[in-house]
Amino acid sequence: MARAPVAAILCDLDGTLLDTVPDIADAVNAVLHELGRAPIAPSVVAGYVGQGVDILMHRVLSGDFDGRADAPLHLQARALLDTAYAAVNGRNTRLYAGVVEGLDRFRALGVRLACVTNKLQQPSDSILAKFGLDRYFEFVLGGDALPQRKPRPEPLWHAADRLGVPVEACIMLGDSANDANAARAAGMPAVLVDYGYTEGRPIGEIDCDAVISRFGELAAGIAQRSEPRFEFLWRHRDAPAAAGYEA
Repeated sequence: MARAPVAAILCDLDGTLLDTVPDIADAVNAVLHELGRAPIAPSVVAGYVGQGVDILMHRVLSGDFDGRADAPLHLQARALLDTAYAAVNGRNTRLYAGVVEGLDRFRALGVRLACVTNKLQQPSDSILAKFGLDRYFEFVLGGDALPQRKPRPEPLWHAADRLGVPVEACIMLGDSANDANAARAAGMPAVLVDYGYTEGRPIGEIDCDAVISRFGELAAGIAQRSEPRFEFLWRHRDAPAAAGYEA
């Protein structure tokens, strides 16, 4: 069965539009310092990013991907993190290469855009504005906007409904299994970039329709015909590719 023509792209933020881990890691380590704990490497923080700030801090405090910190400690650390991240948000964040060009091409094709992220609303709005990316999106749906977050499908359903676009005419564009699983549950295609944060999973093991290195590859696939030619976009990799950044 042919796919519906693409009317909208729902785009993830961290690891898809922007490399935010340098600032997240600085904030996390500021919290750990405040708690009298040793810092952790940014590469470890990158593996913990993906399911929102609450899960991030459970992983950081327990030192375990599936761990849970004691509730009082977690509550204290979360409050500290909000303050610490607000102080550094955007300081060392970098824009991935090809993002602006790709967003321009999506808009030229008449594809509508919304940002659907597990990042909290305020820091999402702030960082997108700082890099001038907010102008591309009709709205940003932060991780605290709804009771559910990705990999649940509700944020994607909500975004499609808010755009007035059928779910099957949307593409979820992200970097991890959280994005792909949300898309699968929502009933829309999933396209992943190969340079983001995969929570330690090989990108080639994640169930999705395509893996791309630049947004422009997806734009080209959409432009070739009414349904995206995912078979020409697929890039199988056992690990995320080295990211490129805008100068």
